[in-house]
Amino acid sequence: MSRRLLILYGSETGTAADLAHELSRLVERHHFLPTCLAASALSPPDSLPSWPLVVFVCATTGQGEMPANAKAFWRFLLRKKIPTDWLKGTCFTTFGCGDSTYAGFNWAVRKLHRRLLQVGAVEVAERGEGDEQHADGIDGAFLPWSSRLLEVLLERYPLPEGVAPIPKEVLLPPKWVLELAEGAPGVVPVAAGVEEETHVPRPGALVGVLSANDRVTPETHFQDVRHIKITLPTPVSYAPGDTISLLPKNHPDDVAHLLELQSWQSIADRPLQLLPNPAVPTAALPPSPIPNPVSPLTLRTLLTHHVDITAIPRRSFFATIAALTTDDTHAERLREFTDPQYTDELYDYTTRPRRSILEVLQEFSTVAIPLDRILEVFPPLHERRFSIASPPTTEPEVEILVAVVKYRTIIKKIREGVCTRWLAALKPGAEVTVAFQRGGLGDAAGRPAVMVAPGTGVAPMRALVGARAAKGEGAGALLFFGCRNEGADFFFRGEWEALEERGAVRVFTAFSRDQKSKRYVQHVIREKGEEVYDAVVRRGGVVYVCGSSGRMPSAVREALVEVFEKWGSMGREEAEEFLKMLETDGRWRQETWG
Repeated sequence: MSRRLLILYGSETGTAADLAHELSRLVERHHFLPTCLAASALSPPDSLPSWPLVVFVCATTGQGEMPANAKAFWRFLLRKKIPTDWLKGTCFTTFGCGDSTYAGFNWAVRKLHRRLLQVGAVEVAERGEGDEQHADGIDGAFLPWSSRLLEVLLERYPLPEGVAPIPKEVLLPPKWVLELAEGAPGVVPVAAGVEEETHVPRPGALVGVLSANDRVTPETHFQDVRHIKITLPTPVSYAPGDTISLLPKNHPDDVAHLLELQSWQSIADRPLQLLPNPAVPTAALPPSPIPNPVSPLTLRTLLTHHVDITAIPRRSFFATIAALTTDDTHAERLREFTDPQYTDELYDYTTRPRRSILEVLQEFSTVAIPLDRILEVFPPLHERRFSIASPPTTEPEVEILVAVVKYRTIIKKIREGVCTRWLAALKPGAEVTVAFQRGGLGDAAGRPAVMVAPGTGVAPMRALVGARAAKGEGAGALLFFGCRNEGADFFFRGEWEALEERGAVRVFTAFSRDQKSKRYVQHVIREKGEEVYDAVVRRGGVVYVCGSSGRMPSAVREALVEVFEKWGSMGREEAEEFLKMLETDGRWRQETWG
């Protein structure tokens, strides 16, 4: 009986990929033979029926869409010529990573699950749906779902007699190993500023030059917000709502600290090579974890460009490093964090204080990471996406608006976002690699736009209004902008005033700290309820909600329901149904972030 298992993932920020690999390790300990891939990396995609067991872990992005690394596979799966019994010999299940503040909560995995049934696949276990808003995050659903799935698999494919699961304390063999390159020059020289000039090769990316990096909030303001302009080697066609992705670099101080913690200074600048583990069967070998390594590849450049050393660690991190210490007390404590019954304790130690991998390794100083385990211990450094703030142009330039992440945690530690810290330090003239991606907001041309965009959420709205104004289509655009203070973070104020004078947009503001009682965008929506109702209901407009996730999207939804009740003489239930209809028809478009 075959124990081959294919795990495919669609991941935008890395969470779905992390969970897929965690599931792969779980089943491997029970002697299944898993292959874990991004969905679009399955080659050829029509080989899917050859797999007896398939598990999909899929995030939802944009307005209920598939992540970029699953889109090609999804397009293949939607082909009309696929027969209804194509996957009759394949058992499957799915797990979704979503955020219930979005209207399209877990839409991608639901569509995928339904399509697999349509082409004959047999559901072996119920679909699981994770929610970022759950008290335990995505793990609140993933842990019980993966446990149930393992039970189902072991019922169908019991372990052979006399074969026991591989204990958690025993590390699985690495699939790929890093080792010092034999015969290469002893040490790669480290010149001043070399890290700024070194870039990870990214297919489809352009190398641009930073032309402006201006702070647009006062030095006395609590938050540093940057208006960044990047000059491109050639003009690029993009639309309002599109994004660019940037691949950040870890700060040299953090890299040096880790090298010191692990006593790696003597080998930090020696050339490395990444090789498949010869002990792993070819059929079980996943793609290289670093498909496009930086050159030269050394421990220092690896830690700078390829792995996230300041991420908040997941359970799998603790499981791995628990086996890499000779201190029994440390090992026991680390293993406690991997136990599902201590989920609250893990949250209190990691997520709540935003404790980083680097800090954990500093606290558990007896952990010694060998070279061949580095890529297991540290998660990959993922690209960060930013909404384009400039309207489409024939000029070779793109603009973004970036809030630098820097705050003090409950344990009085300063936290800085790895990408925004890197961006804030760049000087004009620095090179950056830029990849353009289609966004989920789009521009419903010809329809009135009701835009709700607090803070840096106003960036894509600047692109949308600018594009409409350039075509003379601005009439009927309403912008509800919110920030703390009129004099501190009213982004692009001069431009909005000029656009209002031209009749391209009407701007309504909410400055939350400029009066005794706090005032937010939802309050202004209620005040301007008749105009909102006219734009959305009478004239078939589109609602755009951009900015921070959390309470804002739900507060805006509630304000709109009340507007529909008051100005449309609707009952509560009818108003809620109307809002759902907007979502279904693509007239509610949300892009929010944590």
